[in-house]
Amino acid sequence: MKHSTVIALLISGLLATTSISSFAGPERGHEGHGPAAGLHMKALKGLDLTDAQKEQIKTLMEQHRATMPKRDEVKPEMDQLKALVQADTFDEAAVRALLESKQKDRLDHEVARAKLQFEINKVLTVEQKAKLAERQQKWQEKAKARAEAKS
Repeated sequence: MKHSTVIALLISGLLATTSISSFAGPERGHEGHGPAAGLHMKALKGLDLTDAQKEQIKTLMEQHRATMPKRDEVKPEMDQLKALVQADTFDEAAVRALLESKQKDRLDHEVARAKLQFEINKVLTVEQKAKLAERQQKWQEKAKARAEAKS
């Protein structure tokens, strides 16, 4: 497989894998809790990472977590939305402004996750990238089969 194809598969697989877990919301998985907390290290198990690679990845993940909003920082937005919905009159402009702000936050969150995945990818060897891409292909196939079974 060409090197660029392997990288493309790796990145698309990482994005697909982490995007699914991010639907739980930005308030989950940034303090060592929730489905996204151990996603990267779990995905990297079995790749025979060196101690240096593990340390680099751990540092990258800690830096990423430090930039993500904490649960108590996200809650006021939810309280504002709840108040707008429960008001006597519906203020569409205020709801739109709040939701657009949340959408921008979601976009920023996803960009930060993609950047983290890119940085982790740079730490891996070509063989590790290929093994990870193969594993992610299998995960995607299983997820697709589960989704089809539910339909």
